[in-house]
Amino acid sequence: MKAIVFSAIGKVALEERPEPRLLAPGDALVRVRTAGICGSDLHIVDGRDGGVRLGTTMGHELVGFVETVGPEVTGLAPGDRVVSPFSVSCGSCFYCRRGLTARCVSARCLGVVDEEGRGVEGAQAELIRIPLASSTLVKLPETKHDGSPLADEEALLLGDILSTAWSTVERAGVSDGSVVAVVGCGPVGLLAVLAALHLGASAVVAVDGVAYRRERARSLGALPCAPDFELVRRAIDELTEGRGADAVIEAVGSPSALDLAIAAARPGALIGIAGYHTEEAYPLAMAPVYAKNLTLAFGRASVRPHIDRLLPHLLNGTLSPAALVTHRLPLEEGVRGYEIFRSRSEGAIKVVLTNDPAPAP
Repeated sequence: MKAIVFSAIGKVALEERPEPRLLAPGDALVRVRTAGICGSDLHIVDGRDGGVRLGTTMGHELVGFVETVGPEVTGLAPGDRVVSPFSVSCGSCFYCRRGLTARCVSARCLGVVDEEGRGVEGAQAELIRIPLASSTLVKLPETKHDGSPLADEEALLLGDILSTAWSTVERAGVSDGSVVAVVGCGPVGLLAVLAALHLGASAVVAVDGVAYRRERARSLGALPCAPDFELVRRAIDELTEGRGADAVIEAVGSPSALDLAIAAARPGALIGIAGYHTEEAYPLAMAPVYAKNLTLAFGRASVRPHIDRLLPHLLNGTLSPAALVTHRLPLEEGVRGYEIFRSRSEGAIKVVLTNDPAPAP
């Protein structure tokens, strides 16, 4: 089968790989129809997220059709269209029972295989093996409530970035009347803008250094701002009588972005960190954090329960996130897709890879 693999630091390649097979009774094989390229994929390729073996099939965002199931898989059958969260989970351990599926005792991220071969190959391929399929995969309806098709691209975003953005906004305490700052307007940041407005924010100040991303944030209803502290403070102060933002979302994953988030927050605010931080250490400015009584919420999103919560919003039309998908390329052009996404060329926001035709369900 064709797959996009991590071929060297800074590089991916299209290669022919053996098709996966069932390794455990709870596994399922899924024929991938749509896969996403994510910012955290770039962390792996660029060497910022170490420990991933060269030759690993990339990707952790997918929608596809169940092809084969193991004897212990329940609730799924060949032909079912499914979406997967980016990490598998058992659904029954201490953490899963509390909705913290990201910390399931059996959690493994798709597209992450270590030097000893432990892990799960990724979704940027024609076929993927999903462990713990019964508790991980979510079956998708073909149509929305109004009878229109539920597109793969909409469902794809549930498996990572929409759920990540939504959970971060909720952890930041956004509610009716909140003034929110979103630092970083990549795909997760833009979806955080949508989530904040959906949850009742009266205003969202969207901060990014790339002009076309700021304009996309404006089109979603945010007030765009360049990442200059004085500009950001002025924009927020005008909305809050000088107090600062009620909630801040940091969606970059860099120390400078978190510094800006801390500076933008009012006393007592919550800061939700959606950015993927890979630094070994970070010189957190404790004085302003302490002086402002800030709460910072870090950590990988528990996507699996959020898929169940957010899918109804896609089906009833109250959320329409697929407009953020700017590039659709066949899997064979995945290397170019990475180049477009990394260089932010052609106005790229979200790049997806497609396998066509997919087998009929």
